[in-house]
Amino acid sequence: MEKLMMMLMETDDLADEPEMAGILFNPMLATETLRKVAEKMRLSPGKLDSLSLEEREDTQLDMLERSVKQLLTADICQDILKRLDNLRLRLKRSGKKKETARVEALLSFLREDKKRGSWPIIGLVQAILRRHLGVGFDLMDVTMTAMGPDDMEDNDTLVTDKLKKPGLIKKVKTLLKKTPGLRDYLEEQADKTWEEGMDAVLGGDLNLDIYSPKEMRAGLEIIAKSSGFDSVEAMVTVDSSSWKLSEDKAKIVIDQLENHLTNLFTPARLEQLRGEIDAFWKDSKHKGKWSPFLMLLRESLSDKKVVEYEKGFFVYAFWGELHAGAKEANKNHEKMNRK
Repeated sequence: MEKLMMMLMETDDLADEPEMAGILFNPMLATETLRKVAEKMRLSPGKLDSLSLEEREDTQLDMLERSVKQLLTADICQDILKRLDNLRLRLKRSGKKKETARVEALLSFLREDKKRGSWPIIGLVQAILRRHLGVGFDLMDVTMTAMGPDDMEDNDTLVTDKLKKPGLIKKVKTLLKKTPGLRDYLEEQADKTWEEGMDAVLGGDLNLDIYSPKEMRAGLEIIAKSSGFDSVEAMVTVDSSSWKLSEDKAKIVIDQLENHLTNLFTPARLEQLRGEIDAFWKDSKHKGKWSPFLMLLRESLSDKKVVEYEKGFFVYAFWGELHAGAKEANKNHEKMNRK
């Protein structure tokens, strides 16, 4: 049993097999988890350096095992098992009996460990995490270079402009090339960031204040007339929950509103909007949480066909400003009542 455990623990090299290339712990979550583990263990770089080589290696191994335990998910475990089985089949076809037996033993052991209690000490699993910890630190380095305090506070050069500089582009391309699965991860994160930002815009929680009162009024008139009301005033006095629009009618309302809003954005107006988004982004109260979304938005607005591709954004922003206005009116009403 001791020999078997030693063999399973010393399977780091399997992480370099092609079948294992696509497994990806969330790199940023991995680095943050390691940081929290170190914090809980009351460790610091200085404290680690003061330890003997053997103590330092044991402590780092302990940190790694604790991090693996927190980061392992059922999906990642199933992915590892599936890829190990593919590796087993390839080695078996190649006639590599000793290597096949080793992988079979590891695969059998991991399948039997239903509660995943031993997974954190397995060399293969630790090696996969170490690889993505390195990627996480590289991503943090790129992010800090692109979004450092000088750029966000003292320098007028925007992050999206800096991201296009050859040095950073080369660094990002190198990361993508050496880390299979990283591109998909970053795309997923971008999609998630975009969806969360759009939800905040629609809900009025992130009010970009794009439209003038006149443009808002014109949009409301289109909605009122398309919905069968004589005027905006007649529409707003009716509880919206009582509206009974057919699916076809609702589509007409959305289409007409969409056409009205997108027709507003001439090239000159888009240039103005990009400047407004830049100013909004630089406002200290919007730094942090919404910075990634605003960066994606600004990049999207730079596309020549943004009006065609991002019609949804202009509609969301319109509804969001209505919601933001309603929320503000409710707050003011409550304040007046308290007085």
